[in-house]
Amino acid sequence: MCWPAAPARQSCPSATCLRVCGPRRPVSPVDMALEPLSEGWLAAVAAELEAVDEPGSADGVAQVVVSGSPAGTAPFHVVVADGRVGVVAGRHPEPDIVLSGSYPDFLRAWEGELSVEAAYMSGRMKLEGDQVLLFDGWRPLLRSSQLRAALAPLR
Repeated sequence: MCWPAAPARQSCPSATCLRVCGPRRPVSPVDMALEPLSEGWLAAVAAELEAVDEPGSADGVAQVVVSGSPAGTAPFHVVVADGRVGVVAGRHPEPDIVLSGSYPDFLRAWEGELSVEAAYMSGRMKLEGDQVLLFDGWRPLLRSSQLRAALAPLR
């Protein structure tokens, strides 16, 4: 299916198909190499997360600050409310937890090569605020196959 799957384009067999959708179809994250933490990447992540609904996850806001990215310091925040997840560029005025780390460690965590827990325990990532929210309240969400499936095209 095309991304995003518009009703008129549901017959497209893949995100890279131009035969059915033609040159006017939306560009998917799969079609282009998005630089992690770029504006386009954040928009693509936000779009993919719209499909995630993981009841049982605690509500909260995590501010993420990544230093050393190609664009400089790249802050964004993750909002979890009623099992739904959103990602927004910029700083949140009152986050429950702040995660900060380097771009290389962020990439390793994003690709599944480094867990947030391991990065925190080794001092590679700093956490301030409600760590129980991250490690316990969001555990169902972070371990969700739904979340992994939604983000897989971007990894």
